[in-house]
Amino acid sequence: MKLYYSPGACSLAAHIILNEINVDFDLEKVNLKTHTTEKGSDYYQINPKGYVPALEINPGLILTEMVAILPFLAQHDPHQDLIPPSGLGRAKVLEWLGYLNSELHDAYAVFFGKPLTDEEKSRAYQEIDRLLNYIDQAIANSDTEYLVGDNFGPADAYLFVLTNWSPLIKHELNPYKHIIELRNKVAVRQSVQIAMRDEGLIS
Repeated sequence: MKLYYSPGACSLAAHIILNEINVDFDLEKVNLKTHTTEKGSDYYQINPKGYVPALEINPGLILTEMVAILPFLAQHDPHQDLIPPSGLGRAKVLEWLGYLNSELHDAYAVFFGKPLTDEEKSRAYQEIDRLLNYIDQAIANSDTEYLVGDNFGPADAYLFVLTNWSPLIKHELNPYKHIIELRNKVAVRQSVQIAMRDEGLIS
């Protein structure tokens, strides 16, 4: 398999899960401004949508979209810990991935488009805080170790990556102590440390 990624982008979550399932894979960095890969390929020829991640499963067979890639990878976990194979447990993972992708990801993404006015920034921060407050309360009201059950999974990786963007946009995470506790558990995983080093995010 090959993961097309951009350092620190949402593709980092897929990179983390690839490390978790301990398979051989290649990485190819994408410049999202020029839409070329580090090997000089036109990224639009690989993924016409133009954004990361794209997962090449076999030559010419490409999977895109976080809500598809993360469960696909997680189901290859040899220990069957990352995602339940069926039933309500799997549905809850997909529920979280859908929420993170359609709501929280989009809320952060506003800051990475055109420059925002002060008023637009204020509204965008309020939206991120509204979503994070929901997530923080959901964690607080849960008796499980992670977002779904007591095992780390793709939703935890995705939340970790998205909330990594808060410092980039000068957003304060400190009010969300339950999210921070979850982030701290995720951050020390070997799969996360390796992925972040490979992407040049930590030394």
